[in-house]
Amino acid sequence: MTVTMMRNDRDNAPVIALHSSASNGGQWNRLSSDVEGRFRIHAPNLPGYGANALTPEQSAGGLAAAAMPVIAEILALQQPVHLLGHSNGAGVALKVAMLRPDLIKSLTLYEPAIFHLLRDGSPNDRSLFAGIEGIYRTLAAGSASGDPEPGMQAFLDFWNGAGTWSRLPDRQRQKYKQIAGQVVTDFERAFAEDWGPDRLQALDMPTLLLMGLESPEIAQRATTLVHGAVPRADLALLPGLGHMAPVTDPEWVNLRIIHHIAKTERAAQECRWSLQSAA
Repeated sequence: MTVTMMRNDRDNAPVIALHSSASNGGQWNRLSSDVEGRFRIHAPNLPGYGANALTPEQSAGGLAAAAMPVIAEILALQQPVHLLGHSNGAGVALKVAMLRPDLIKSLTLYEPAIFHLLRDGSPNDRSLFAGIEGIYRTLAAGSASGDPEPGMQAFLDFWNGAGTWSRLPDRQRQKYKQIAGQVVTDFERAFAEDWGPDRLQALDMPTLLLMGLESPEIAQRATTLVHGAVPRADLALLPGLGHMAPVTDPEWVNLRIIHHIAKTERAAQECRWSLQSAA
């Protein structure tokens, strides 16, 4: 018997991958390597991050300011895409899907940072929101005063674990302090959203929510709210992984991402990945 595997992405929809706050499109390099020859990965730098960053749509409010240039990137590809996002990037991806669902073939979200959903929720939801709002206020105050270090320390330690900032070399701390203002802007755009979970019921594309079981409670709560609202959403729970797993443990996260995209792209009975043969 001969098994034939196709390493050719000509007939597969491309993938748009959106990074988290305080990161850049390079965080998806491992995913690009993992799917090389099968899918094309486009990982733009979101507004404010790195060289060739997308230009925000200044006339748009909330997450739409970052979502609109992503939509322009998709339109330039002239076909629907598999859309992927992590944290703030997942919030932007969700906004893209809400604005232009016709452009999205599948949606994959790792712990979307859409924390406004908790602002008027249960007492526990409101407490979680107050906690993340406190980090934002520390960031904003430090950025405004010219001393962003306390805010960035609080931000990185919250998402990566206590002591993260103190273990960083000075060169990396300086880089993070330089983008503190953009992290503040990311928070402000996300907090400006005011839609409820009911708005997500109109999303009809295959959707995968990914959640680390070691992630902060607020990230888990926001993820489960989205999962409960999107009609065709699956939820993958990842033991031992935290909020930054797409960066720190891509070998575990990417398998889930690829499975979801490939399953959406081709039904099992149609799978034929040529160019590699084994008798």
